[in-house]
Order: sequence, then C-alpha cells, then structure tokens
Amino acid sequence: MRRLLLLFALTLPLAGCPTRGPDELPDDDDDDDATEDDDDSAVDDDDTTPDPDPDGDQLTNDFESEIGTNPNVADTDGDGYDDGVEHTNFFFARDASDYPYIGGYPRGPIPEEVEGEGFDQGQITDNWSHLDQFEQELWMHRFYGNVVVIYIDTEEAPPIGSIAPSVQATYEEYADEGFVVLNFLTQGLTWGSPPSATRWIGDHGLTFPVFEHQNQSVSVNYHYAPFVPHFTVLDRNLRIRSLSYSGYNEWEFVIDEVEFLLSEDPPEVDWPLP
Repeated sequence: MRRLLLLFALTLPLAGCPTRGPDELPDDDDDDDATEDDDDSAVDDDDTTPDPDPDGDQLTNDFESEIGTNPNVADTDGDGYDDGVEHTNFFFARDASDYPYIGGYPRGPIPEEVEGEGFDQGQITDNWSHLDQFEQELWMHRFYGNVVVIYIDTEEAPPIGSIAPSVQATYEEYADEGFVVLNFLTQGLTWGSPPSATRWIGDHGLTFPVFEHQNQSVSVNYHYAPFVPHFTVLDRNLRIRSLSYSGYNEWEFVIDEVEFLLSEDPPEVDWPLP
C-alpha cells in the first residue's frame, strides 16, 4: 500500500501542469527557426510600386492613356479643371474651350462631332454659340443627349403675366433627366429697349441659360411665328421635332412633348468611364 501511495503522489504534479501546444512555443528572438519569431518577419522598406495616378486628377495612368490625356499633368488642356472632373462630367479634357458650365446645366456623353443639317423640322439643328448670363460661351451641339427647348421671349410681359416662372418650374423638375432650356431674350421692358439678363433672371428666379439677344441673329432660325413667348423643341439627337409653339397657352403642349421625348432612349455614345 505504501508503494502505491508514493507512486500516486509522484504523478500528481505532472497531471496538474498544462500541456503547451505547438503554437505556443516560446520565442526568444534569438532562434530564427522558432515559430512566430519576430526576427522572421521581414519588412520591405523599398516599395517600388509606381503611383497609378501621379498627377492626382483621379484618373489612373492606364485610363488616361485610353482617353488621350496627359498622365503627368492634372489639367491637360489648361482650362482650370482637372481631367478627372471634366471627363467624368462629360466634358472634353483635351479641349480648353470645353469646361464645366458655371450654371451647372445638364450634360451627357457626346460624340466628338455632331453633324448639323439646318433649321427645318426633322433636321438636326446647325451649330451656333452665344454668351450666357455668366459670360460663358455655350455651343448648341454641346447639349447633345438632352431634350432642348429654345425659348424666345421679351421682358415686357402680357397682362396675364410672364410664362418664365412656369418654364423654370419645368426645368427644375426635369433637368436631372436631361432637359435643357435655352432662353433668348430679345427685348427689354419696352419694345425696342435692350434686354437685361440680370434683371430678367432676378425677376423670375431663373437658373437656365439666358442670352441677351436683341439682334435675333440666332433665334430667328427658330422663330417661325411673330408672337412671344415662342418655343421650339429638339430631341436628344438635337433634331428639331416641333418648330412653332407660340403663345402663353402653348406651354402645356410643350411639356407634353418634352415628357414624351425624355422617355425615349438617349443616343449611345462611346464614352469610357473609370
């Protein structure tokens, strides 16, 4: 019996000691073969991976090579807007005359060129340019992809009031869907007086482009009736769909056509995005 008790006593400490698993081997930092040794974790201080966007314009070198901009210059065309800002907002980052609209007017992907055909119904409108209220030159063909209303009016309102606030309300409702109003203001507060875009915009809270245009050299191409307000509607391909809505009461018909044209699929344009 004494021998059995002694043997039991000798085995107790062994049973009470925890067994160390293979992942818990001590690391003395001197044994390079030890598991989890701090000395075995190599740090590569010489990271030679090239910067994918060295000019910081939010476009990678590979993508800039695809669209033809300079991967080492943030603003390839020098117009004050980085390539990434211009291209992702559908402006040509290699054309110094083409840069984001100060007025924030809608823009969609557009081809390098739009072929104008004239100013008759069913034709793609010829191109033209005019300065808006911000003294920014806007080109007609740059609005490709949008449904456009050419709105011609004078500051002198009829007794029932100006249609301009109703036009503004429709513009606000549909601008995000690709709707643009281009407003030619041909006369001031009295017939024969020069128009004031600043006054007109202030009176009616307008945010679409307004052109002071007393000589009517551009608007005459769309003004097929002697009355104002006058509206011409163009589809997303800038094709003239309706030549002559004239008069205050015609605006509801313009809205109907705008809604119909906005429901059509936009033209397909090869415009890669990052």
